Amino acid sequence: MCGIAGIISRDKGRIPAGLAAMVACQVHRGPDDQGVEILDAGAFGVGLGQRRLAIIDLSPAGHQPMVNPRNGDVLTYNGELYNFMPMREKLRKLGYEFRGHSDTEVLLYAIEEWGPACLSELNGMYAFGLYSPRRRTLLLARDPMGQKPLYYTIRNGLLAFASEVRPFLAAGIVDRTIDMRAVAGLLAYGAVQEPLTFYHDIAVFRPGCYQEFTLGQPGQIEPGPVTPHWKYPKIDESWTESSAVDAIRTTLDESVRDHLMADVPVGMFLSAGLDSTILTGLAARHTERLRTFTVGFADQPDLSESHPAARTAELLKVDHTDIQITGPDALKSTLAWLEVRDQPSFDGLNTYVISKAVRARGIVVALSGLGGDELFGGYISFEDTPKFLRMMKRLSFLPGTARYALLNMVAQFRNRAAGEKMADIAKGRAIPMRVAVLRRRAISDKRLRRMGLVAQELGLDETFIPVSAIEAARNPVEGGDERDLIAAVSRYESEFYMRNIILRDSDKLGMAASLEIRVPMLDRRMLNLAHSIPGRVRLPTGKANKHLLRKAFPEFLRPELAALGKRGFALPIGRWMAGPLREMCEAALAEVKSREIVTPRKVDMIWDTFLRNPNDPMWSRAFVLCVLGVYLRNADRTAAEALPAKPMPVMVG
Repeated sequence: MCGIAGIISRDKGRIPAGLAAMVACQVHRGPDDQGVEILDAGAFGVGLGQRRLAIIDLSPAGHQPMVNPRNGDVLTYNGELYNFMPMREKLRKLGYEFRGHSDTEVLLYAIEEWGPACLSELNGMYAFGLYSPRRRTLLLARDPMGQKPLYYTIRNGLLAFASEVRPFLAAGIVDRTIDMRAVAGLLAYGAVQEPLTFYHDIAVFRPGCYQEFTLGQPGQIEPGPVTPHWKYPKIDESWTESSAVDAIRTTLDESVRDHLMADVPVGMFLSAGLDSTILTGLAARHTERLRTFTVGFADQPDLSESHPAARTAELLKVDHTDIQITGPDALKSTLAWLEVRDQPSFDGLNTYVISKAVRARGIVVALSGLGGDELFGGYISFEDTPKFLRMMKRLSFLPGTARYALLNMVAQFRNRAAGEKMADIAKGRAIPMRVAVLRRRAISDKRLRRMGLVAQELGLDETFIPVSAIEAARNPVEGGDERDLIAAVSRYESEFYMRNIILRDSDKLGMAASLEIRVPMLDRRMLNLAHSIPGRVRLPTGKANKHLLRKAFPEFLRPELAALGKRGFALPIGRWMAGPLREMCEAALAEVKSREIVTPRKVDMIWDTFLRNPNDPMWSRAFVLCVLGVYLRNADRTAAEALPAKPMPVMVG
C-alpha cells in the first residue's frame, strides 16, 4: 500500500521540486520507504514518485518506483494483487526472472508480456502509473470498484497524477479554484461526487478502466481512449438459491484466504454485524494468528457492539481486543478527523477512530466487511426503492408539481428530512436510478436552491450528480437493464454511495493511520458472482436482510446475533456541536460565509435552526457546512505551507 505521484511536463527543471513536494505530503500513506525516478523524454521531463507502506516483500527488492531491467519501463503502484503468485508462476515459465517476491514486480512484467489486457486478469485493489520510454506512453489504471484512489490533471503540456488531492496543491500544479459542482454534491450527499474533486482542475480517474497518454509531437500530450477492463456482469437467470449459496460459500472463503496474505501483522475489524462476523469466521479457518478489534463508546454502552463482538471472538477462538473510548477521547478524535480530510465529507469518523486504535497496536493490515450491504441487500433502499416506484406509478395521473406539493404537505406531519426527500423523489420521473440516488440525499432541492445552488445552472444532472457519472452508471452492464430492481439498486448503491463515500473515506482515513484496509467482499470474483445473481434470488421476500449471506454461513450467525438489527459505533456529534465543538463550528461557518460559496444568510438560518433543537436529525445539515468550513481553512493553510516559491506553469503552444 502506497502513495503514488507523477508529473509529465515540458518545464523539466521544475519537476524535481514538484515531485518531491507531491511525495512528501503523502508520507502517512507510506512511512517505510520513498523513491523518485526522473527521466528525459525529449521535449518532456517525466517524474514518478512513491511512498511505500511495506506489506509484501519488506526487503529493498520491493522498492518503488520499480524499473524493468528488460525494457526500462518505470512503475509506481499502490495496492495489492491477491492472485500475483499464480501470475508470477506463469511469467517464470515464460522466462522472466524475479529479484524479489513482491506483487509490484509481477505487475511490471505482466504489463510487459501482455500489455493492458492483463488488467482483466488482476484480482486486487490498485491504482498505478507506468511510463514506457520505448513507446513514450504513460499508462494509468484503477481497480474495478475504485478501492484505491487515483486523481489526475491534464492540460496543455502538463499531466500529473497522485493518490490524493493535496499533492497537487503542495506542488503548485493547480490553483485552488473551487469547483462549485463539487460543493453542490457535497451539500446534497455529504461527499464530493466523482469524477469531480473539490478543485476545478483535478479529476478522479474512472474505476475499472485504463488509459494511455502518448508524448506526441510537437510537445503535446495525447490522451488515448478510456477503456474499461471490468464491467458489471449480466444477470444469470439460471441461479437458484441452492447454487448461489454454494458459490458464495466457496468464493468468499477463497477471497478471505487470499486477503490474509501479508508479511506483516493482519487484523480484522469485528462488529456485531453479519459481514464482519462471517469474515472473521472464515479467516479463523485460514490462520492461527488472527487478531480482531472492536471499538466501543464507553459513555453509551447501549449502543456499543463490544459485548456481541467479544462473544463472537470467544466462540471463534481468536485473539480479541476491545477498545473502549470515552467522551473526551472521542471528541479529540473528532477534531483530528476533521484535520486530516483530503476532501470534505461528513462520514468516516468511525473508520478513523478504529484505524488509529488498531495501528497503535502494531497491526498494519485490517480486513473490513465493507461491501456486503451493497452486494447482498443490507440497506433499506432495497425495500424503499420499489415502494417509491410503486407510489409514483399510483400518483402518475398528477403532474409533477402537484405530486411534490401533496407529499411536501404530508411531510409537515412526519420527519422533515424524510418528507422533503420523498417530495423530491415524487416530483420527477419514476426511474430506478433517480429514486435510488435521491434516497441518499442529505439536503433537499428546495433548501439547496435557497443556498443559491441549482443543479441545471451548475451543469449537473437534476440529482446534483455529474452528468458523466449518470451516463456511465446507466449502461454499466453487459446487456443488462433496470427490470431487475434489486440488481439495479445494488449497482447504484455501489456506484454512488459506496464509491463516493465509504471506499474513499476508508482508504483515506485508514491510510491517515498508515493502515491498509482490505475488503474481501469486493474481490473481483465476488463482484462477478454477486452482481450476476438475480434479485429474486438475492432477496426473495424483498426484505433487506442479506438473505444469501445468512443462508450461506449459518454456522457463524448464532440466533441472538442474527436477530440484531443494524447497530453502530455512534458518537453524539450533534450534542458536541452545540457544546464543546460550538466555537470551532461557528468559526468554520464564518469561513464558508466569507467565501460566499453559498448564500451567507441561509448558513445562519441553518445554524440557528440547529441550535434551537440540537437533537433533531437535521443536525447533519449544519454539520456538513461545518466540515466544509474546516476543510477550506485547512486546505489554504496546508497549501501555503507546502507551496513552491513559484507554481509549476502550464506550457502553451
